[in-house]
Amino acid sequence: MADRAEVEEAFKEYVRVGLVGEDWEAWTKLFTEDATYFDHFYGTFTGHDEILRYIEGTMGAAPHVYSVLVWYNVDGDRVVYQIVNRADNPEPGAPPIDFPSWQVIQYAGDGRWKSEEDIWVMGEMKTFARTYSEAALRHPQSLDERLSRKDWGPWVDWARPEPGHVARPSWYDRPDWKPLAYNDIDFGIRSH
Repeated sequence: MADRAEVEEAFKEYVRVGLVGEDWEAWTKLFTEDATYFDHFYGTFTGHDEILRYIEGTMGAAPHVYSVLVWYNVDGDRVVYQIVNRADNPEPGAPPIDFPSWQVIQYAGDGRWKSEEDIWVMGEMKTFARTYSEAALRHPQSLDERLSRKDWGPWVDWARPEPGHVARPSWYDRPDWKPLAYNDIDFGIRSH
């Protein structure tokens, strides 16, 4: 079992690179080559290529969504944490739109992770998506406006970008990149 300080430092890097920096290519490389990523709705994805295709494809399909860390707990080689999947409300002055999810990641050593399990409630996600879509119809936005990241919450001070940060996810400037809808995912082991 790794030292708690090592696991916590690896977790901070995982958050800074992925959740905050949205460099999904670099984040994927924080997993072992044979790592598994299990999402209860989408399925299980194994290895760097599948995890990257899944995370970039689904996150890019909803560019308005960012991940705000609420809390985390280190327990041996495992970290359990909660985020709110947040979108800045397209309606000026309106509060952000959120739904929670919980993740369990298993540390492998050397700054790498061997698995992630992502847990969220479908009804909450659907309410979030509907609320955001209705607001976006009333207040249309450009892609750059959808990539606003205005509210990182009051919870974990180190889990937010530097002032002036402009979100540019790893898929942003790639001409060959395409977002994934549920039926486009033809890799991994599907849950349904």
